[in-house]
Amino acid sequence: MQTIKLTSWNIAHLERLVEENPSSIEITRRDAVVAEIRSLNPDVLCLVEGPRGEAAIDAFCEQYLQGQWKAIKAPDGEYSTSGTQWIWFLVRDTLAPHASLLPTETWDAFTSKSWEVHYWGQFDSDLHRHYRHPQVLVLDWHGLRVECIGLHLKSKFVNSGASLWKAGGEKQQEFIQSALKARVKMTTEAANVRAYIDAKFAQVEKPAIFVMGDLNDGPGKEYFEERYLFFDLISNIQGDIFAATRFLNHALFDFPDHLRWTVDFKDFVDPDRPTHILLDHILFTQGLCDGSLSWQVNAHAGLVEHEIHDLINAPLSSKAKTSDHKPVSLLVAAQSPANS
Repeated sequence: MQTIKLTSWNIAHLERLVEENPSSIEITRRDAVVAEIRSLNPDVLCLVEGPRGEAAIDAFCEQYLQGQWKAIKAPDGEYSTSGTQWIWFLVRDTLAPHASLLPTETWDAFTSKSWEVHYWGQFDSDLHRHYRHPQVLVLDWHGLRVECIGLHLKSKFVNSGASLWKAGGEKQQEFIQSALKARVKMTTEAANVRAYIDAKFAQVEKPAIFVMGDLNDGPGKEYFEERYLFFDLISNIQGDIFAATRFLNHALFDFPDHLRWTVDFKDFVDPDRPTHILLDHILFTQGLCDGSLSWQVNAHAGLVEHEIHDLINAPLSSKAKTSDHKPVSLLVAAQSPANS
C-alpha cells in the first residue's frame, strides 16, 4: 500500500516571482514558496494562481524545484484560460510518466464550451464561459483512471467593490447588483463542473474523481444568500444529496472545526463575520471511500497545512510571505496489483 499526497494551494500571483529582475522581497518570497513546497512534499500539487504559459511554469519547476516535480501540460498546448493566473498540476517526477492533462476540448464536448446565463428572471441572456477553464489531471494507476479537476472560481469584480459598498446609496446598490451577477455567473460555472462529473458517471459506475482548488464566492457570502440567494459554489459542486452515489465528500469533513480554514480575510460587507474562512477545498467521489477502488480515502485523511505554512512564514515580513492562502492536503491509500 502506497500513500499518495494530494495538495491544493493558491500561491497568490506566482507569476510575479518568475519574472525577470525580481526585487529582493520577491526573491525572498520565491525562496520561501520553494521551501514550503518541499516541506509539503506532495505527490500531486494543484497550483492555483500559477504563471501564464508553459515556459514560465517549466522554468519554475526546473530552476527552483530541480525537476523533482513536473508540470503536466496539455497535449495540444491549449488551456482555454484568460488572464495571468493559471491552474497547473505539478506531479512528482516518479509519478509524472503516468500523468496527462485532459484536452479542454474533451471537457467542452462532455459539457459545453459556453452557455446562456439569465439574471433573476430576465428573459434576455448573456453568453458565458469559464474565465479560467478547469484543468483535469489524469493519472493511470495500474489501470484505474484517476481524475483531479483543478478549479479557480472567483469574481474579478468583487475584489474592487469595497469602496462602492462603503459609499452607500446608489453606489452600494451598484455593487450589490454587480456582485449578484458575478455570483450567478460563477454558479453556472459550478453547474458546468457538475455536468462533467455527471458525464463521467454516465461512462463509469464509480469514477475516481477529485475536485480541488479555490472556490471563492466573494465578500458578503451569507449576506447575499440570506437576502437574494439560496446556494453557494461548494453546494453546487458537491451535488444533490438525494443522488447520494454522485455526491462529493469533503476532505475536511472530519477535520477539527477550529482548524478548518485557509484564509484570514476581513469581510467588508459583513465585518462581524469570523475572519477565518475556508476557500480552498478537496472533494472526492464516493467510490474513493467505500472500499471498491484501489485508491481509498480513510477517516481523518484531510488537513489544512497550518503547521508547515506557519513555520515557513513566521520569520518573513508581510510582503515576503508565501501566500495569503494555506494549502489543503489529502492522503490517499493507493494499492497496486502487486500488493493486492
